[in-house]
Amino acid sequence: MKNKPAFTLIETIIAITLITVVMTAVTGLILTTLLANERNTHTLQANFLAQEGLEAVRFMRDSNWLQNYSWDQGDWGQDFDLDSTHTSITLYLDTKGCTEPSPCFALSTDSAEGSIVLDNGFEFVRTLTFTGVRNEDETVAQDAVTVTANVAWIERGETRSVELSTTLTDWQ
Repeated sequence: MKNKPAFTLIETIIAITLITVVMTAVTGLILTTLLANERNTHTLQANFLAQEGLEAVRFMRDSNWLQNYSWDQGDWGQDFDLDSTHTSITLYLDTKGCTEPSPCFALSTDSAEGSIVLDNGFEFVRTLTFTGVRNEDETVAQDAVTVTANVAWIERGETRSVELSTTLTDWQ
């Protein structure tokens, strides 16, 4: 009888262990990549929603000027007119009740209006904070306001947020 070369039990166990270690590392890498992709997707969506909020306020300001309203007041549900007693106000951008063609926006004090639910059921909350710009003598400037759009969401039990800001002026 001839001795045929074959794998011994120890060689087989070493090969199985090596394959298991490699597969565990590859699985961990794939899971980490999927989680990073999900986080990046949500961050990108939140950036777009924050930018939309700032653009909506710019649209409101420009429409007010075209309709002979004060630049920081008008037909938008809530004024973002600030004075010495109200130097900051937080509002929500309502896009749900629109019957007119786009763009259609309204400002609201109702926090439910700030909720944006995507088709897959994922939820973001967008707030718009209007803060008065201060003059050198610490009074609130009547021709400028800082608008901060904050979009927050809960991802895997952790609250995350994106914040964009701009200063609007009475440019007319």
